[in-house]
Amino acid sequence: MTEEMEEYFGTAKVLNNRATRRVANLERTVSRKPLEAKANQRFNSRVSITVISYRMRLCDADGISAKAAIDGLCHCGVLQDDSPKFVKEVSYEQKKVGTQAEEQTIFRIEEVD
Repeated sequence: MTEEMEEYFGTAKVLNNRATRRVANLERTVSRKPLEAKANQRFNSRVSITVISYRMRLCDADGISAKAAIDGLCHCGVLQDDSPKFVKEVSYEQKKVGTQAEEQTIFRIEEVD
């Protein structure tokens, strides 16, 4: 793997000099306005994050992951960091919906300290 590929893919697994494919079933963006443009959005105390997934077809208990999204919240400045110093817990809920148009994922972030 080249240095440029390492920077782009990070710890992604590379097989036969090709990076594994990205997930194609990504959700649509609700807003295109950058979060960093909004004033005072950063949480300055410890938080609890609940990921609520509304799906027509529910996932296995271990099928929901929010690692990349939480890293994105740190990157754009909503969270200072995702370490235990700033994030007390991350929990997951699933709710069944009737149509694909109702599918969405909501991140509820609550200050705990």
